[in-house]
Amino acid sequence: MPASAAAPSTAPVGAASLDPARVAALVQDLGIPPRPAVLERLHDELRSERPRLDVLVQAAIADVALGAALVKIANAPWLGLPQPIGTVQLAFERLGTWRCMAILSALVLRRVLPCTGPSLERFWDVAQRRSVAMGWLARRHGGVEPDLAHSFGLFCDIGIPVLIQRFEQPSYRVTLAEANLGRAAFTEVERRRHGTDHAVVGASMARSWGLHEEIVQALALHHDYRTLGSASVAPRVQCLVALALVAERIIQRHQGLNRHGEWQRGGAAALMALELTPHQFEAWADEVQAQLELCF
Repeated sequence: MPASAAAPSTAPVGAASLDPARVAALVQDLGIPPRPAVLERLHDELRSERPRLDVLVQAAIADVALGAALVKIANAPWLGLPQPIGTVQLAFERLGTWRCMAILSALVLRRVLPCTGPSLERFWDVAQRRSVAMGWLARRHGGVEPDLAHSFGLFCDIGIPVLIQRFEQPSYRVTLAEANLGRAAFTEVERRRHGTDHAVVGASMARSWGLHEEIVQALALHHDYRTLGSASVAPRVQCLVALALVAERIIQRHQGLNRHGEWQRGGAAALMALELTPHQFEAWADEVQAQLELCF
């Protein structure tokens, strides 16, 4: 933790960083992209008392490429649908509106944050793998809905491409390489070099895009492992943070990467928060890895 966080505190670090003024400043200063019009239309309809399926479908198919991509992803093996889906309407009917929203949001993210390079290619790959892993883990654990976990998995590190675009001097790509070494806490490295971190930036983006408040809170806190077991943090938010860390660990092992500094810092607390024994973790890891083999 940075020097300013050295003294014990009952409130997790990220929680104090989400006041409206702070969020507004980050959105403006970092150039966080506004929520695209297609997502605005979808969210407006979903917020209504009785969302209309035909309106949701029309909003999605207004962007031909987006609608086609939704249908393609809806037929992915990990979703486990018994029959192929051929239309956007069937995708909404069989997958549900909120899961379709999560998929469409992920597709739009790739469009509004078109960063390139090895670090970003790995970022998008891990985001997809994490979302699949978290959805599966949530179904087995039961602490949060799989769709919520899937969405959080997609957005978990969304602050990273925002910071890559924003900081060239000092280079955030250098920061990312240093943070990935695991010698210090990931967000500590970011705050030391840039005065902010991807957790707070991601939470600010999620709030400005109108994502579920539990996702916003978990984004802000997902590198602060005091969250796990804290009486001041909602159990469902803790569950998302713990599931994300477990999913990351499984992905690391699946890719043959055994060095995981964040797991060393928070892994034991994550397993305790989820009430998982080491034996259960190993069994779930094997099953998730089998799912990842099918999907990627």
